[in-house]
Amino acid sequence: MGRSAADIVLELAQLEASRGATAAANRRLDADVAERQRIQDRADEQIRKDEAKETARKAFGAAGFVGLRSGIEEQLKQGLITYEDAISQARGHGAKYELDPEEAVNNLTTLYTKELLPGRRARSVAAAYKELLGRDATEKETKDAAELFAGGDYSSVQDLKDALLKGSEYQDKFQTSYFDNYNDTMYGKEERDAAGKRTGLRKVSKVDASFLPAYLAATEGKAGISLPKFDDGLLNVDQIQNREQSIRDTRKYLYSAGLTNLQGDIDKETQKLKNEGAKDIAKISSAGDIYKGLVGSFSFN
Repeated sequence: MGRSAADIVLELAQLEASRGATAAANRRLDADVAERQRIQDRADEQIRKDEAKETARKAFGAAGFVGLRSGIEEQLKQGLITYEDAISQARGHGAKYELDPEEAVNNLTTLYTKELLPGRRARSVAAAYKELLGRDATEKETKDAAELFAGGDYSSVQDLKDALLKGSEYQDKFQTSYFDNYNDTMYGKEERDAAGKRTGLRKVSKVDASFLPAYLAATEGKAGISLPKFDDGLLNVDQIQNREQSIRDTRKYLYSAGLTNLQGDIDKETQKLKNEGAKDIAKISSAGDIYKGLVGSFSFN
């Protein structure tokens, strides 16, 4: 049985609709592909720009590293920055621009350890001896200090200063304890012998007798003692302290002796008055007895 005209028309309509849908789908697909390509092109362009920018940044960092190294070296030479600061700046610049800083670090290390550090240490050693001992370091002392620095025994100039402070020369030249400083302040500087060594002795001056009470003429012998003489001389701290106590005791004794003598004179005068009063009373009593006898001999009857 053959197809009818209506079936053929329907079939053709369906075929045309299918072709239209396919064409629309293809157009949408083409549009999507084109949009994706535009996005990819923009991304690729941004990547190229970023890569170019990064390349330029690195190139700028590399070019600036040369000048930076020179600046760091100059600051290090002038003592404006420490060795540690110089190394930190070099490595920081390398990390920022993805550069290898080790060549610059090695150059800085060589500059510092071979050229700058020995001279600085030598000047520091000279300054330490001048400051703490008041003299120039000898050639041997300078050499010994350099070897101790090189060997790591001294990590800083302060280590050298600490060693000098503990040394016998400094201890002998300068008082370092509170007690010694106190004695120097209270009793005067300690005397030294011909070799400059400490003697433990300090100068004391003669005591002015006018500052002490004194016996009147011809009365000193009554005390039965002889007063010490506080002349000038050299004494150690214990002797000075004993001398000062003796001065205080002498002053106290003289005042006490004066008061004692005065009290003795008062007691003598008081006793004298008592004795004379007793005699007067005895005389009066005797006279009274005589008068009584005389009155009793008369009779008034």
